[in-house]
Amino acid sequence: MRAFVAVEVPDPHRPSVPDAAPAHLTLKFLGEIDPTLAAPLGAALAAAVGSRPAFPLELRGVGAFPDRAHPRVAWVGVGEGGEAVRDLARRVDRAATSVGLPVEDRPFVPHTTWMRVRGPRDIVVAERWLAAGDDRSFGRTTVREVILFESELRRDGVVHHPVRRCPLEGPASASPDEGSFCVVAGGPSVTHRRQR
Repeated sequence: MRAFVAVEVPDPHRPSVPDAAPAHLTLKFLGEIDPTLAAPLGAALAAAVGSRPAFPLELRGVGAFPDRAHPRVAWVGVGEGGEAVRDLARRVDRAATSVGLPVEDRPFVPHTTWMRVRGPRDIVVAERWLAAGDDRSFGRTTVREVILFESELRRDGVVHHPVRRCPLEGPASASPDEGSFCVVAGGPSVTHRRQR
C-alpha cells in the first residue's frame, strides 16, 4: 500500500469556504509499505502523538521546491503552529522507525501543496502567485488528530483513504479566526484531481 501520515488543513485554494473539503499537510511520506504494517504503525502513531495537546495552526506565506527561481512545486507554509507541527513530524518519524520503516533524512518543511509546475504556462502562474503571496494568510484550523492515509492512484486522480485516526490529547486555545476556517474530518476518503 502507498501511504503517508498527515494532518488535515484548510484548502489553500478556498481558504474562506467553511465546508470545503480539507487539504492535508504531510508529516511523513512513507511510499509503498507492506500492508501488514498498517496496524502496528497505526498503534505506534497513536502512542507517539496521543500525549500532544491539540493546537491552533495557520497557513501563511508561500514558497517553492526546489527554490523560487526554479519552481517545480509551489506551496503554502505555516505561521502559527509551525513548531508544534515540527514536533508532530519528529514523533511520527520515531513511530515509523519503531516498526522498521526508514528514518527521514530530509529536513522537514511544513507546507501544503498549492500547485505542481508541469510546463511553461504553469511557471508563469507560479511565479506570479509566489510574488504576490509572501505574507498572505490561507486559513486557520485546530489540529486535533494525525491521520495515516492510504493513497489509491486512479486515472482521474488520487484518492486518500484514512486508515487510522490518532487523536491528540486535549482542547487547544482557539485561534482568533478559527470559526471561519474550521476543518471538519469528513467522509471516508478525499479525492484530488490530477492537474493538467
